[in-house]
Order: sequence, then structure tokens, then C-alpha cells
Amino acid sequence: MNFSEVPEALRYPGAYIEIDGSQAGLGGDLPQVLLVGQKLPTGTAPVGEPVRISGVEDAKKKAGPGSMLAQMAARYRNIDPTFDIWLLPYADNAAGVAATGTITVSAPASANGTLALYIAQRSISVGVDKTQTAAQLATAIAQAVTAAGIDVPVLAAAQGGVVTLTARHKGSCGNSIDISLSLYGEDMPDGLVLDIAAMANGTGDPLPGDLAQMVGQRWFRYMAIGINDGATMAAWHAESQRRYKVPVQAGFRAFTAFRGDYEAATEYGEAKNYEHICALWLGLTPNTSWEAAATVAAAAASPMYNNPVKSLEGTALPGMVGHVGYNDFTLGNSLLYKGMSLMEVGTDGSCYIKRLISMYQTRSDGSADDAYLDINTAEVMERIRYEQRMAAIKRFRGTVAAKTNEGYRPGLPITTEDSVKALLLSLYQNVLMAQYGWVQEYSYYKSTLIVEQDSKNPSRFNFKDDPVVNSPFYILAGRSSFRKAVPAY
Repeated sequence: MNFSEVPEALRYPGAYIEIDGSQAGLGGDLPQVLLVGQKLPTGTAPVGEPVRISGVEDAKKKAGPGSMLAQMAARYRNIDPTFDIWLLPYADNAAGVAATGTITVSAPASANGTLALYIAQRSISVGVDKTQTAAQLATAIAQAVTAAGIDVPVLAAAQGGVVTLTARHKGSCGNSIDISLSLYGEDMPDGLVLDIAAMANGTGDPLPGDLAQMVGQRWFRYMAIGINDGATMAAWHAESQRRYKVPVQAGFRAFTAFRGDYEAATEYGEAKNYEHICALWLGLTPNTSWEAAATVAAAAASPMYNNPVKSLEGTALPGMVGHVGYNDFTLGNSLLYKGMSLMEVGTDGSCYIKRLISMYQTRSDGSADDAYLDINTAEVMERIRYEQRMAAIKRFRGTVAAKTNEGYRPGLPITTEDSVKALLLSLYQNVLMAQYGWVQEYSYYKSTLIVEQDSKNPSRFNFKDDPVVNSPFYILAGRSSFRKAVPAY
């Protein structure tokens, strides 16, 4: 028997008992989530450095009240109270342009009433008097927007009968800010006619920078990306691949959201091929893309961490509002072949996950490939690898390498091909399959598992395995043939 602390050269009388906790750990950690977005100058956090937050108020302090990141943190924490949240703040691009939209009073009201205006899903009530001119009503609308507070992601100014809304942030993010009237069917004041020009022309997103250096060695399991322009998404895709592969082996699943019509979503999805990033199509719902990204990340992260192969269909997306017309089978099915994920909208406008897929669509030669279709696939393979790594470190660290057991006495810390194989088989059958339910077909796994001591480096063992992973359930297809007469049988 070998000891780590009790010396062999010991003659002094006594009872010496060392305690070894190397086999006692049951694993488990608290996942860390990274929210990526823009801050306002009032935020105290340094740009380009991940910073932990203690809560929503802390996010407002570090990213600035009314900022993209503060709003993302509020949406995330509203759903997931458990995981640690970090922010990666970006400043607005100095060369950027803020999106603008307008509300034009084309005809004043003929009766007193209340205007139900919604900006980015925020309710803004405007008292309307039939004696107001178009210019006076425009001023009242602008004042109401300002009075609604800093959480409304636009600034408002009136000139004549026109209200100009300007996004608080520069860049393309402002183009996804919705302007709606009577979102919940409220009555419009009689005679009042308003013409809305949607938010547009926001340009110049922050440059993504050196993500490997910015994020560092910390393992963020899940991310919500609020800045979703092409350059930013490409940079995070490259970083996701780097972190997923050897030697880092600490990948992440990232979530973003895209607001636009079917044609725009098709163009957005087909231009990408990202196996670790999920983009939820919002259609023209009133949610901002950055808040939706935080919402879907929060809704998916905890269930996925609990069981990476379980279907997420029907998972609620609290705080989001959609239109029943979103549930279009033809458009939805088409987008699921274009790297875009879907939600489902209930009759009351509440939203739920329909199917979350990765943006991976083709092999390098352009041929279609569904190997990483569901976002669950990369997640479960990462989790299997982590379990294998931790089990191997726990079992074999600090041992001796030998090809076979040639009669070594029990208790010697010797690792052989057979002991490595036994560990992998036991882990697959007793943990990954029986306990977690992540995999299947143990007999196949056992018959195809190969373990070898490296012929050129005897301190190294190589293995090749072929796990058969379970998949989330989404579709039941049947064929029913009916009869009117009872057949003979």
C-alpha cells in the first residue's frame, strides 16, 4: 500500500493516519453567464473587461441606467435567480449613428381620450385633449416619453407636429426598437391619426476586439449576445470554436435574437454557420433584440444545465409579447432550415420556446449537415467530455502508467489500458446513461471503445469512443388507416 503523507522511513512510535479526499468529491459547480452588450457613459464598469454583478441595481451602476446591458441583466435575473451573472461592456462606437423614428400627428383628436403608446414594449400613456393642435399634441407625446423614465430606450423631441425618437445607443441595435399604438387593443381617441416611421438608420456597432484576451480564462457556460451585427457574431463564433476545442475545452452556448421579417431573417441566418450560437427569430414583435437575447438565454440555461438532452419546447419566455400571426408553419419550418430558432406565441401574446437550434447548417464544402442542428448536441458532448475529464483526473492523477496488469500487488497506483477502459465503461453505463439519461446503446459503446497506451509516449493513453447521445423529443408522426367494416382476424 502506498502513502502520500506517512513516510516509509518511520520508527517513531504512534498512530499515523492520513486522510485522502481525492475520491470523495461529487463535482458540480455554479455556472457563470456572460451578458454581452453596450453600456452608457454613466456606467462605472471599464470597457472590454468582464465584471461580475450582484444584481440588477449593480448592473445599472456598472453599465448605466437605461443601458442595453442593464436591461439585459434585468430580463435575465427575472427568470434565473441562480447562476452568476457577468457583464462584458462595450462603449458605443464613436463613429456610430443612433437610429431614429418619428411619430407624426396627421390629424388631431376630435374628442378627449388617452393615447396608448408603446416603445420597446414600455407603456406610455398620453392624455389627449380635443382642443390640442398637432404641434401641442406632439409636444405632449415627447414629454410623456421623457417622463416615462430612462428605461425607455429612446430620447424624444417635438418640432411642429412631429415627434422624433432617437435611440439612446448608437449602432444597429436601435433599429430593433418597436413603436406601437394600442398594443393590447386600447381605444384610440376619436379622430386622432398618427403616422409612425419605424426606427431605422442606426449604424456603427462597437468593434468586437480580441475576445480571447478580453474574456480570459474564466469559463462562461452560457452567453447572451445583445450586439448581433455580422462582425460581432463572426468574432464570437471564432471564439466559441477556440474554447470548445483542445486545449481550452471550456466552450459555451450563446444566444442572440433577431428582429425582422421573414426575408430579413432568412438573409441573416443563411449567412452564418455557427454550431455554438442560437439566434431566436422574433418576427416583428415589440421586444428589443437585446432583451429577447437575455430572456431566451435565461430560459434555456438552467434547464439545459440540468439536462442537456431534454426538449426545451414550451419553456416560457417571461416578459416577451408576440403576435399570434407569428405562428406560421410554412415560414417557421423554412427558417429552421436556415439556422434560425423559433418561439411560439400564445393566444394572449405570451411567448414560449418552440425549438432552439444552432446556426450550423453546412460542412466546409457547402453540403447540408445537421450534426449540430439542436443546440443541445454541442452542449451534451461538452458535458460528456467534462465528466470524462473529471473522472480521469480523479482516478488517475499521480499514478504510474503500464500497458497491462502483470501481477502488481493491490494498492499500487498503476494505470493500465484495462483500468482506463473500465473507467470509461463504468462512467458511460452508470453515470451518463443510468443516472443522467444522456446516452444510450451501452453494448455498442462497449464494443467500439478502443484504449491504447501510446507507443511513442508511454506516459500517455489514447482512447477512441463512440457515444450514442439522446436527442430532445420534438416530433410524433403517425399514419392512421380507418375501416368501416370489422375485418376478419
